[in-house]
Amino acid sequence: MKIDRSPRVISLPLLVAISATSPSLASSQTPAGVPPDAAALSVPRFEIEASPIELSGPVRPGEYLGVTGPRSAWLGLETGEAELWVHPLKVGSGFRLGFSTPSYGSPIPGEQLARSVQVRPEITTITYSHAAFQVRQHILAPAEVAGLLVLLEVDSPEPLEVVAEFEPVLNYMWPGSIGGQYAYWDAGRRVFVLSESLQAQNAVVGSPWAANSVEHPAHQLGEAPRTMVIPVDPERARREFIPIAMAGGTTPREEVFESYERLISEARSLYDAKRAWADSVLASTVSIESPDPALDLALEWAKINLEEQRVCNPDLGCGFVAGWGLSRNGTRPGFGWFFGGDAAMTTFAMDALGQWGLVAEELAFLAKYQREDGKITHEISQAAARIDWFGTYPYAYYHADTTPYWMVALYEYWRASGDDELLRELWPAYRRAWEWCLTAETDGDGIIENTAGGLAAVEVGGLGAALHQDIYLAGVWAAALEGTGALAERIGDAEVADRAREMAPRARATLDDAYWLEDAGHHAFGILADGGTNDNLTVWPATAAAFGLFDAARARSTLTHLASDRVSSDWGAHMLSTESDLYHPLQYNMGTVWPFVTGYVAWGQYRYRRPWAGFHLMDAVKQMTFDWSLGRHPELLSGTFYQPLDQTVPHQFFATSALVTPLLRGVIGWEPDAPLGRARLAPQLPPDWPEVTVRRLRAGATTTDVEFRQTWTATGGERRTTLTTTGPPLTFDFVPDVPVGAREVAIRVNGIDAELGPDGSFEVITGAGTQTGERAEIVVSWEGGLTVAPPRVSLQPGQRSTGLRILDFASEADGWTLSVEGTAGRTYDIALFGTPVHLTVASGAARVSDSVPGVVRIGFAEGEARATATVRLTPRM
Repeated sequence: MKIDRSPRVISLPLLVAISATSPSLASSQTPAGVPPDAAALSVPRFEIEASPIELSGPVRPGEYLGVTGPRSAWLGLETGEAELWVHPLKVGSGFRLGFSTPSYGSPIPGEQLARSVQVRPEITTITYSHAAFQVRQHILAPAEVAGLLVLLEVDSPEPLEVVAEFEPVLNYMWPGSIGGQYAYWDAGRRVFVLSESLQAQNAVVGSPWAANSVEHPAHQLGEAPRTMVIPVDPERARREFIPIAMAGGTTPREEVFESYERLISEARSLYDAKRAWADSVLASTVSIESPDPALDLALEWAKINLEEQRVCNPDLGCGFVAGWGLSRNGTRPGFGWFFGGDAAMTTFAMDALGQWGLVAEELAFLAKYQREDGKITHEISQAAARIDWFGTYPYAYYHADTTPYWMVALYEYWRASGDDELLRELWPAYRRAWEWCLTAETDGDGIIENTAGGLAAVEVGGLGAALHQDIYLAGVWAAALEGTGALAERIGDAEVADRAREMAPRARATLDDAYWLEDAGHHAFGILADGGTNDNLTVWPATAAAFGLFDAARARSTLTHLASDRVSSDWGAHMLSTESDLYHPLQYNMGTVWPFVTGYVAWGQYRYRRPWAGFHLMDAVKQMTFDWSLGRHPELLSGTFYQPLDQTVPHQFFATSALVTPLLRGVIGWEPDAPLGRARLAPQLPPDWPEVTVRRLRAGATTTDVEFRQTWTATGGERRTTLTTTGPPLTFDFVPDVPVGAREVAIRVNGIDAELGPDGSFEVITGAGTQTGERAEIVVSWEGGLTVAPPRVSLQPGQRSTGLRILDFASEADGWTLSVEGTAGRTYDIALFGTPVHLTVASGAARVSDSVPGVVRIGFAEGEARATATVRLTPRM
């Protein structure tokens, strides 16, 4: 199948080049050939339209605010201060506005007047409000121009001066460096010119409205900020935006000037193009309509976030960066350079969403920088082409997990898209990656090793001491083995297919046997160099669970341990159990809460059909969309309080994937297999959601909309699922979600009885020429049975973890058992759906009540901070 793999880009025509002579080192004269009247550049006002997913709120001092595009990044705070990046250069820092009006004697710093922010996918607005004026600062990072554009919308009855200042930097992203930088004011163009001795790296920052600037020596940067004064004529300001443009690059100065002028002269079309991109992303990928509008909105923002990973570096090409944050006094902007493992994880979400063009581009990008022996790169600085990144520096290939992650990512992309063309194109790289992985398997247990391959789960701290292999690397590699057999068979590489299928059972056996701690009832973190095990309870077995690699009984036991608050806090999963001697709530690998591993725990809970233990984790990542940087997700949070760490990256892309992947692959249960013309649909909706609609699920060339409806009675219930497809026929392996202990389960597809197969699913074929046509209605009904609604946790910034956990829920001969954990001295309600029941406490210091029909009210006795109880539920006669 041929897939359109071109990235989603809105193209704009290039301006005719302007002939200009580069000014001398200290010149402040306008070069020949450039119109002396820079004020002729103007931006007539146009409407900044509302976005259907716009987020807004009051300004919060210290809260991150980023505006990013493929070629540039505005990394700042809601109060208006910002760093200016045009990849791979940090142009400046400390950008800020101030205002001066005749009614007040001294300039007023903008951060004192910043009142509100409006965050949209295409443009972000900060509103400064004063008794004498209002200024709306619109910030745009265009897709196709190497620069940033600020449009000031000024409302002032009296003349006003806007003071714009910044500290010039002009340096490569970490760890690159430039020497001999200087900056000067070009009065003709009304811009600051930033350059260096060779004039190979250049940037300009200016405004055609600027009247003057504070002069500094041209041969040095100095420590004082550069300042532009922009007088505002109220009448003209009612007709025009005041533009402030920043352009730069590792290109001749003439090209940077062209980009600067283009930013201003094409402001409207650049905004329209960014708006068109956002509209396309929202309309062409999966959306959900659920009883939770915040979840639906968070998914829309996740789609935008995942596309914003894409950065086009003029030296390296276009690939995925890991996240953004302020570099402050340095030149390392969060994780704004290319990471292989982070990217692979985000592709699992993007495959489900249908963002295939970007995934294909990223897979090829990583293959481009594959080491000769086959190892896939862990990270690439955006300055890599300007330094000996791959030789002198140790970072490029020091992780072992990145290579099998890339292999799994190609497999999952191929299953979603059916893109045989990309598979053939990348197979030589895949085979080299496979061969490198085999060199890291030295002890015959089927698992590649940290000692031979490099780092994986942890980079720092005592958890990695004396480690031979960890379960995270083992899980990713075992998943790669599963995919390698299928890919090699498809490509016709019998040697690789046979070897993968021989190794895969051994690897799975090692996962389940060598890592299993019988007495503890969970999988260990790692196998040590001396043959022993690191017995710590960690989040990392969740990776293998998410890929479905464990024996079912052992998986459920491990996942029960992971469901406890000692790992699964109200706001996500700790990397390490709070009961470990190594635990510390602020240490990177030793106890902080990471959204990305939260996603694996949630996905793993759903994989083994434990939705009541996974939902609150996915829901916590949803809530982060609105609690911190608007529309974004932080890298990690404190283990003690719902609060990101000070040093955290505030806009982290694999954190965003921790919402999408468990939602679409877990709650909705979507698993496409386009090469076989199939898709698995195994929904596990909360029972208190009466209806849900999911649009634009894609498997190859077939798109499916799914409508779920569920009703409950005291004696049973019914779920109706309607599939509407467009495109070639698709065979669904549908796994019905019926309550535990249900009887008389009946299945009908378009009125015709169907039966479950050995794996608990049944086939439904839709599409032109099939018996069901392009629409199929599946009705599953039952009698009896019981299910519980997942607990909801209402997060408040700064809170401690106090919520309810459902550790296990299972049927017995005469009823059900419900194992729960909560905070001592607190009472919780758990909603029940299905058979009316009597309640008794089987173990634990707790009391229960069924005075409210359909609700278990459980109160924990005063005592330790957390307590557990098991409740027996028996049918009322």
